Amino acid sequence: MPKSVKRQGQARAASTIGRQPMSTDGFVNIGPALVCSPISRFCSRPYPVQFRAQGALAAWTHALGNTWLWPFWQDPATLCWQIRQEILRQLECMHPRSSIAGRISAEDRQRLAFQVSTNLKYHLSEGTVIEATPSLETLLANSDVDLSLPMSMVAPPFRAQYLRFGEAAMQYLKVPSPQSADHRFDGAFCFLTRHGVPGDPEGKCWTLELVFIGKRQDRYAGHISLLGETDRGDVTVGEWLAEILGGFTAADESELHPSMHAAVSYVVRLFLYMALKQARVTPHSEYDEALRRAAGLGERKRAKLLQRSASLYNGILVGPESLPPGASQGATGGGVAPHWHRGHFRMQPFGAGNQQRKLIFVAPTLIHAEQLQGDVPAPKSYRAAPPRSTAASQ
Repeated sequence: MPKSVKRQGQARAASTIGRQPMSTDGFVNIGPALVCSPISRFCSRPYPVQFRAQGALAAWTHALGNTWLWPFWQDPATLCWQIRQEILRQLECMHPRSSIAGRISAEDRQRLAFQVSTNLKYHLSEGTVIEATPSLETLLANSDVDLSLPMSMVAPPFRAQYLRFGEAAMQYLKVPSPQSADHRFDGAFCFLTRHGVPGDPEGKCWTLELVFIGKRQDRYAGHISLLGETDRGDVTVGEWLAEILGGFTAADESELHPSMHAAVSYVVRLFLYMALKQARVTPHSEYDEALRRAAGLGERKRAKLLQRSASLYNGILVGPESLPPGASQGATGGGVAPHWHRGHFRMQPFGAGNQQRKLIFVAPTLIHAEQLQGDVPAPKSYRAAPPRSTAASQ
């Protein structure tokens, strides 16, 4: 992952929101929670599930559950960024002679604050893991978005979600300046927070925080954090993408901008798909079911069941089980290699006099699919480079 780049948009966003991170009156003993918090290996689990499974969530609940910070962090109007600032403040307040403080460098503090804040924001907001089927990932990777669509169409279903990428998405989404060929994105946190602004009684101002998590061979390998505001109304997808990605310096742009434009655009496409009436969404709640079963057991059996259930999680599976017929084959023609005819999301006129508009998805088509002997051809973008725009990376 790229080294830490000073964030240009964070302080501006916080002052716009008008709610600066609050500080505690005294020091809170967070040492035991810090010991459980670093995530090195995912153990084949979604990133936030591993945080819970290794006892970090329980440790932070024990450390801060009786302080005013806990309900403040659970407030729907609290940003992940604000949680991060308070954790950094707590780290700086640790006694310099403590065994933990003595081992944490400034860079480690930043990394640890990111890990803890994103996972706590997710769990305290009752976040959900969202996974796309391989078929949907293939369709989305070979589709484009009409950049004139309003951002109001991009509606994350929950206050907090973790979009876990499958193999098809990981092959398509490229990590900027990868450390090795197996350096990939595991997924992305998405936090949508509504906040009040003077003169806006309807609360149309929102902040969308995206944190992309990298991994190498099931090990944590850094993150890239993006924060942008949207009024959920007149702002278009193109304008929002330009705003959230526009803070890269000239040195960063050649590496970061193309990769992160593709990654953020993919997230937008997934949420656009979920907004369709015909979207296939299947919830599963294995973790909640395990907790219900454990509730009626004795202490010993309950402990064993909970230990076995650590890898379980609640989530949503999105997308078709297989590619639709129109997406798996196309028109014939001589001398043309198999390739994708890209799909797209757009607004379609309908109703009397075509005065109304609805979001539709035109699925991509794989031309000459019958000629394929091996892998499906990789997606190719035919869109022009997006306009320059404001962002952040870590």
